[in-house]
Amino acid sequence: MGIRQYWKPLLAVVAFLLVVLYATSGRIAVFYHLPGLATDLHEQHDTSMVSQLEELERRSRNLNTSCFNNDLLNATTIKSNAGIFFHSSVYNVAFCKVPKVGSTFWILLFAILDNGVEFGKKLLEKDKGSVHKEQGQYTFFSSFKYVKSKKIPTILPARDPYSRLFSAFIDKIYLPVRFNYLYAILSIQNKSVCPTDVSFQDFLQWIVKETKEGKTLDVHWTPIYSICGSCEVNAQYVVKQETFANDIDVVLQRLNVSSEKYDFIMNKLEGTRIQSSVTAIVSDIFRHSSGSNVRRCMPWVKVTRRIWRSFQIQGFIREDRRYPQGTFDSIGDNLTPSLVSDLILADIFKNSMSSEERQIQRENALKRAYEGVRKDVVDAIKDVYALDFSLYGYSNLPPNER
Repeated sequence: MGIRQYWKPLLAVVAFLLVVLYATSGRIAVFYHLPGLATDLHEQHDTSMVSQLEELERRSRNLNTSCFNNDLLNATTIKSNAGIFFHSSVYNVAFCKVPKVGSTFWILLFAILDNGVEFGKKLLEKDKGSVHKEQGQYTFFSSFKYVKSKKIPTILPARDPYSRLFSAFIDKIYLPVRFNYLYAILSIQNKSVCPTDVSFQDFLQWIVKETKEGKTLDVHWTPIYSICGSCEVNAQYVVKQETFANDIDVVLQRLNVSSEKYDFIMNKLEGTRIQSSVTAIVSDIFRHSSGSNVRRCMPWVKVTRRIWRSFQIQGFIREDRRYPQGTFDSIGDNLTPSLVSDLILADIFKNSMSSEERQIQRENALKRAYEGVRKDVVDAIKDVYALDFSLYGYSNLPPNER
C-alpha cells in the first residue's frame, strides 16, 4: 500500500509535465506512446494531425495484412539490385527510393536528417542530375539486404499506378529524355526515321509487351512492389504522393526530428517547389535533348513547345495559356535552359493558380489521357500493376471511370 498511494499523484505530475512540454514545443510526437493522454490532447489541439497519423497506420496495416497472402508474398520478392535504399543512422529509419514518387526530395530529406541543414543547403545548390548521380557517396546510402536483415523501420513511397505511368510517359517519352525508347516502342529499326509520334497508348502497350516477355522494365515504370520488396522489409510508413506534404509532416514528427531540421524540410517542401521544379526539369530536358539524333528529329522550338505543354499537364501553366510561338521563334537557336525557365516562370507567376486549380487541371489531364486508351490495354495494365493497387490501397478503376 505504501507505494500504491503515490501512483496517482505521480501520474498526475507526469501528465502535467507532458502537457507543458507539448505546449512549449508545439509538437505531438511525445504522445504517440501514451494513447490515453494523447487522445485527449489531440482532440483539443490537432485533430487533423491525428487523422493523418491514423491514415498512415491504416495503410501500414493494409500492406502487412495483404502480405500474409501467400501468392502476394511469393510475388513480392525483390529483384537483384532493383531497389536503392537510404538509412538514417541518426533516426534509425530507412527509405526505398522509387522514381516518380518524389525521389529527389527524399535524397534532400535524408541528407538533412543525417548531416544537418547546412549540408542540405549545399545539396540544393546542385542540379537534379548531380544529386542522383552522387547518391552513392552519401552517408545514408544503404541496401535492401542490410535494411531487411536489420529489420529497420522503413518508409515505403506509393503513388497511384495510373498517375505514375502517365507522369513517366510525359517526363521520359513525350519529352525527349529517353529518346532511344521511342524506337523500341514503335518497333522502328531504321534510326534515320524520327520516332516522334509515340502516343500514351503506344507506351502502355509496350510496357505490357515487355512484361509478358519477361524483360526488366525501366525503374521509372517498374511496379513499386518489385523495386522495394514491400513484403520483406519492416514497413512502418506508407507515404503517398497524393498526400505527400501531410504524410511527410507526420513522419517527421513521429521521428521527433529537431525543430531546425523540421522547419527547413517543410519550408522547402511547401515554399519553393514550383521554381525549383521548373528550373531542374528544363535543365534536365535540354541536357538529354542536345544530342545530334534528337536535334535532327526535334529542334529546340519543338522541344520548348512540349515543355510548355508538359507544365500545363502538371498544373504549373494555365490550360488556356497559349504557347508563345513568336517569342520562342525570335530567340531561335539561342535558347538556353535558364532563358526558357525564366520565360515559363514569368508566365506562371503572372497567371498564378491556386493549389485547388492546379489539382483540378492535373486530374483533368490524367482523365483525358486514359479516355484515349483502349479498354483491353487498360485491363492489361491492371494485371501488370495488380500488386501495387492491392498493397498500397489504390482503386484499379482508371481515372476516367472514377
